[in-house]
Amino acid sequence: MVEREDLLTRIATSLDRLGAPEEVVPERIRPVSIQTKDRKDLSDLEKELQKALDALKSNDQLPSILSRVATIHLRESSYPRAIMLYDISLGLDSNQTGSWIHMGLAYLMAGEAKDAITCLETALSIDSDNVRALVYIALAHLELGESEECQKNLEKALKIQPNLDRAMLGKGVFFSKTGNYQGAETWFKKTLKANPNCMPAFMGLATLYLEANQYDKAIEALDKALWMDGENPNALGTLGEVFYARGEYGRSLLYYDKAVGIKFNDPGLWIKKGDAHKMLKSYKESADAYQKAINADPEYTSAWVKCGTVYLLMNDNGTALEFFNTALALDPNNGEVAHQRGLVYFTMERYEEALNDFDLAFSVEPSDGNHLYYRAIILEKMGKIAGARRTWEVASGLFRQDGKDTKAAECAARGKRLHI
Repeated sequence: MVEREDLLTRIATSLDRLGAPEEVVPERIRPVSIQTKDRKDLSDLEKELQKALDALKSNDQLPSILSRVATIHLRESSYPRAIMLYDISLGLDSNQTGSWIHMGLAYLMAGEAKDAITCLETALSIDSDNVRALVYIALAHLELGESEECQKNLEKALKIQPNLDRAMLGKGVFFSKTGNYQGAETWFKKTLKANPNCMPAFMGLATLYLEANQYDKAIEALDKALWMDGENPNALGTLGEVFYARGEYGRSLLYYDKAVGIKFNDPGLWIKKGDAHKMLKSYKESADAYQKAINADPEYTSAWVKCGTVYLLMNDNGTALEFFNTALALDPNNGEVAHQRGLVYFTMERYEEALNDFDLAFSVEPSDGNHLYYRAIILEKMGKIAGARRTWEVASGLFRQDGKDTKAAECAARGKRLHI
């Protein structure tokens, strides 16, 4: 028993050496690619703790130790591990407000807004005026499109603490997500007035300026963000987006490379890197980046599609088809993917399979004449003239409704030709 008690002391000492934070903020969360000796020591101690957990459950120190270890995992973006440890800790002592908040943040960062709300509601049932919990629960409601709940919680936080930068930042995020550019800019600037070192506010402004094609202003905001945190992968990635939008693809890669070197588990960043390589016609490098996105998240449909598209550009239809097959298995009702795979089957002269895919695409996107355009071509090649003629007529009508008169005229002409 003495050895087990000593284990908790050793873990506490290890946590102190690592500088385990009492509070984690979203912009400081990032994975660790190379573990230090102190971090490896904690990993070893954590394995010992797992074996001794049942024997230590009566120890009063255990809940706080577990929560501190969980917070290390949260800081490193290991959300499932962090959530599991918080869950065990809170099962032993449910009055840890900070742990409920951090568990809610972990769910929020993992894209599980409903579970985040459950945790944060529990935190607020213990401390109804906790402004951190109010801000995070507001952001979780925003993720679910619940604007009124978001606003209500942010207003309450600001009533409790009028100059709270995180609540002001939340208002900026709210207006940004709801399409109110002026409101978002106003609140991000208010945040910086309250706290000139609030890096996420500069990030918020940069995103607004990027969307408005105000690239110089976006770069200025991002330079300030990176001055505060030079290894922030989101700021580096956004700077890459700015240069990409300006058509400076090689320069954008400099920043995407830095970003994925830090946040190597972010499929979105790998996708952006792949897109930049694709624009430079570096197709092999593009495919490699999209594959890294798949490795980071095997269920990221867009990565499978993009990888398949690049293999088409490299004239490797067989490999492209494999990627499109997986994409459709992940998202069976994706009209865009079905259309892409249909094109591959078409080039391979596998007309029956191509026809099935264009039919699927049209069933999902019945206002898109492009699906019928290729359907009609295939029906002609299969000798199904009556079906092709009807399809050309419908396609012509859809293109005309969409204002694509040239395409509409082409389809009408092709259909009339079949009447002869």
